[in-house]
Amino acid sequence: MSHSQSLRRKIFSAIVVAFLAAGTVVFCLPGGAAAAWKRVFTFFGLRDFSACADGAPLSVHVLDVGKADSIVVECGGRFLLVDGGTADRGGDVAAYLRRRGASALDYVFCTHPDEDHIGGLRNVLQNFRVLHYCAPSLPPELVPGTEEYRGVQAALKEKKLAAETVSAGRAWRVGKLDIRALGPVKAGGSTNNNSIVLKLTYGGVRFLLTGDAEREEEQDLLSSGQDLSADVLKVAHHGSDTSSTREFLSAVKPKFAAVSVGEDSSGLPKRAALERLYGAGASVFRTDVSGTLIFMTDGHTVTVKTEK
Repeated sequence: MSHSQSLRRKIFSAIVVAFLAAGTVVFCLPGGAAAAWKRVFTFFGLRDFSACADGAPLSVHVLDVGKADSIVVECGGRFLLVDGGTADRGGDVAAYLRRRGASALDYVFCTHPDEDHIGGLRNVLQNFRVLHYCAPSLPPELVPGTEEYRGVQAALKEKKLAAETVSAGRAWRVGKLDIRALGPVKAGGSTNNNSIVLKLTYGGVRFLLTGDAEREEEQDLLSSGQDLSADVLKVAHHGSDTSSTREFLSAVKPKFAAVSVGEDSSGLPKRAALERLYGAGASVFRTDVSGTLIFMTDGHTVTVKTEK
């Protein structure tokens, strides 16, 4: 890389941080915000990987945010966000949304309030117009007292946005995308087992996003009799051995599995969980290996693009 390219990259990073800190990014250029970001990337000699999703009727972006979860869903120019990663990655999530041209989010789902799912949502709430914020209902003993949780509650109050509680049976529609909550079916014994589980259906293609659901919640889902089958599975709990049981995977029958994971002392994803996924016939993609994962569909077939 030349000295001039290196300097441009440093200036670009400083500009992005300044824009996001201000809370607004306004580009008065033809084509809207997404086109403006592409011009910025081109000028600074950077490649915007997410541009591969341009024109896709539906794209699901599993962001590389380390051992955490953040998933951007884009459908016909409208956006959903499922989890926001850790607090220190909230700026990265916000920057990614900006690059995709988002200024407003129809729905933000916090699958459960663990720090690696809720942490970055404060940044998102402060920098985007959010129409609906959805979270599970927790028994009092499971409501966390963490700085991350309190920060999100403060941001919701500042935006005068009430949290909408989600349990199995709730449904939404965004353009041609159907969204249905399959879980939590009932109150679980941990925050993980109170995870919102979402099934996205676009045409004949289905995505299952499972938060950090473990065996307990997987069994609740199986016992509920709901259709769990999906073409793409966001693997629960970062590939932990406490999730992705054989019985659950037999019901889901995933063709593709996405594991959101990073460097971690617990050694995730666990080999046993990966073997069960392979045994179920899934092609497995990992953010720690391949970076951000983008699944695109026209309602008939699924195309996968990886950052690395």
